[in-house]
Parts: sequence; C-alpha cells; structure tokens
Amino acid sequence: MKNILYITLILSIFGCLKMDDLPFLGEELTEYKFEDYEGESEITLPDSYRIADSNIHLITLNSKLPGESDGETIYAVYIGNMNTIAIDTVMVYCHGQSKHMDAYWQRAKLLANTGSKNRYGVLMMDYRGYGLSTGKSTEASLYQDVRVCLDWLNDKGVVSQEVIMYGFSLGTIPATDLSAFYATASPHKLILEAPMASAENLTEESLLIDVSSTFFTSLEFNNVEKIKSVTQPLMWIHGVDDDYLSISNGEAIYARHGGTYKEAHKVVGANHGDIPTIMGFINYSKKVLDFILK
Repeated sequence: MKNILYITLILSIFGCLKMDDLPFLGEELTEYKFEDYEGESEITLPDSYRIADSNIHLITLNSKLPGESDGETIYAVYIGNMNTIAIDTVMVYCHGQSKHMDAYWQRAKLLANTGSKNRYGVLMMDYRGYGLSTGKSTEASLYQDVRVCLDWLNDKGVVSQEVIMYGFSLGTIPATDLSAFYATASPHKLILEAPMASAENLTEESLLIDVSSTFFTSLEFNNVEKIKSVTQPLMWIHGVDDDYLSISNGEAIYARHGGTYKEAHKVVGANHGDIPTIMGFINYSKKVLDFILK
C-alpha cells in the first residue's frame, strides 16, 4: 500500500488530485461463490473447516446516509444457525481493502470454527462498491454500511453482550468507530488486526517532507483518537514485519485504548494478511477463543 500511496501522493502534488478514493477501490462481482470460490485468498483452510450450505445465509440490507433518497444495497453473509442466532455469540467481521466477501470467506469460516465446529456465528459484509454491494464508498458510508449490519443483528434479538467486533486492515476503521459510538447496542469486545492509526499518520509515514495530510485527502480514519472512547476489552494483533500498515500504527492505537483490559499479540515473521498462517490456524484460533471467553 505504501508504494501505491506514494505514487498517488506524487500525482496529488503535481496534478492537484485527492487520494480519497484510493482506500475504496473495491473489486466487484457478478455472484458470490463462498465455498465454491476458486479465486485469490489470503489463507487456505483444510476441508474440515467447510461450512454447510444450511449455515450460509446471504442477506441484503439498505444502507442510507442522511440526504440520500434511496440509499444503497449492502450484501452481507451470516454464517450460523438462524434458528439460534438470538442466543449465539456472533463475530462481526469487517474485512480489508479492495477485495470482497468471497476473497475473505476463508477468514470468516476460520472464525466461525473457533474452538470447535460451527461454534460461533459470523456476520461479514461488503461495503459499497465491493462485491455485489451498490454505490461508492466514502468514509461516512463505511461506518453506515457496518452500522446497518449491527442493526440487523439487533433486530434478530442478538444482545450486545454476545457481539464481538473484529476489524482487519481497512475494516478496523468502522470496527473502532462503532465500538466507540454505536449507541443502539455497543459490541461487547473488539479485535483489531493490523489497524491503521489515522490517514494523517499514513501520510507522514509515506512522505519524507512535512506536509499536512489535508493537502492530499479529506479522510480522517482516526482510530488513534477514537480508541480513547473504546472501553470494551481490546485484542490487538499485528505482524512485526507488516510492510502495508507498519506495526507502529497498532502500537499507537494500543497505547491509547480507553478500557481497563487489553492484550497485544505481535507476530514475528508475519506480514499484512498472513497472521493466521504464520501463527498456525489452531494457535490463532486459541488466542481468539481465549480472548472471547475472558
């Protein structure tokens, strides 16, 4: 991402461009394949992790920002038993940049099988412009698209004490914001994997000159400030060798957490996106399970 960002910043200097669209270059689909998806994925799980068709539920939700007449259609998938959703613990997985739910399917079903087969419900969504979701993403719409998914869980009777928020990379932006400010039913715990501190921090890391981030973007992505309002328990995971979002981003966020309990997992040898593989699926799952059960 740093190389792409650097090029974009140079173009911004000489072409008066903004980089606001860069984080939202979502890949579109014509249909979801889930278990039959054969495209690129960060991890590949054994067949024992396979999700039965009866536990795969594709849903559509209307995400409407203030001032929008109709809103946009957001596609999400729920992994689990719909008959028991109101009494199950559910992980809300906010995926990373550019790809879609099919590409992150392996990640979602790894979480669903944390501890044992089909132990947890998992809700994953595609933001506007990703997968089959309509529209174009902005910072405001990113928050709203995840908010309507939390509203859906609330309407299904899932209580906030049973909701675990999990954000990866770009997904840490809405995960942090909604953990701090979702008034309807705040998630009970927050897991952040490879988070970004802020747009300003990313600009500073990518340039050798002292220029305000507002010159290039109106985006804030201010996790490092919003985490002060997160009082829920926090689990932070970051690859020591992450060259996409350096570990200094996560360290800054972790230091400013506003709650009383937090735990850090710095994974030696891990780059961006390969933490479950480097840790090993069983060890990774055990760390997540231990945090959920605390």
